[in-house]
Amino acid sequence: MPVLDGLIDRRILINYRVSSDIVKALLPPHLEPLIVNGYASAGICLLRLKDIGIKHFPKPLRITSENAAHRFLVTYTENGKQVHGVYIPRRDTDSSMNVLLAGKLLSWPHYPATFNSKEANGHYAVSMESNDQYSSLSIEAEVSAEFPTDSMFDSLEHASTVFQSCPIGVSPSTQQGSYKSILLKTNSWMVKPLVVRKLQSRYFEDRLAFPQTSIQFDNALLMEGIAHEWHSC
Repeated sequence: MPVLDGLIDRRILINYRVSSDIVKALLPPHLEPLIVNGYASAGICLLRLKDIGIKHFPKPLRITSENAAHRFLVTYTENGKQVHGVYIPRRDTDSSMNVLLAGKLLSWPHYPATFNSKEANGHYAVSMESNDQYSSLSIEAEVSAEFPTDSMFDSLEHASTVFQSCPIGVSPSTQQGSYKSILLKTNSWMVKPLVVRKLQSRYFEDRLAFPQTSIQFDNALLMEGIAHEWHSC
């Protein structure tokens, strides 16, 4: 894959704390849950990417899209070194170009979905429904000055550092048993806490996969206006 660049216009990180054995059962054999204060971390990244394209390509050849990635923080060994990253079993997008180019050309599945977003004065209401009805989610939240005191993370700064230290995304390929890896490089990194008023996720509310006592909502974070690049790895 060529180097891509653009702007993370808005990124909402919805985070759950989960029993590590539950997450372990959902990961490929070469990945392990990244444990933070006794918990595994799972969640959804709601990502609006603006003017994404091959580096140095002009604006008419670039894409703006809404995307949702279900993900788990993971660790694995590569070339004798411990690597931290995220495992992303599912990516949904409102861009037919993402579905076509990533899924067909790069063997990196993206699933078509419908998104609705209302954002004003620090309030965010975002929803998504995949065309195949496999996944749906919605969140209503607003910017807060306080980070939850009962979080699995010690502080906002701790949460920010953990997520920043997991820049590699690992996803299933269309080729069975194979995986695609991509490296996120950002020009800056700043998160704000969100207080969540409403939250629904079909995936994380599946009690066959996540029994009631195994998972709890932990926190939500916001990033905006982040210039970045995507690199194959």
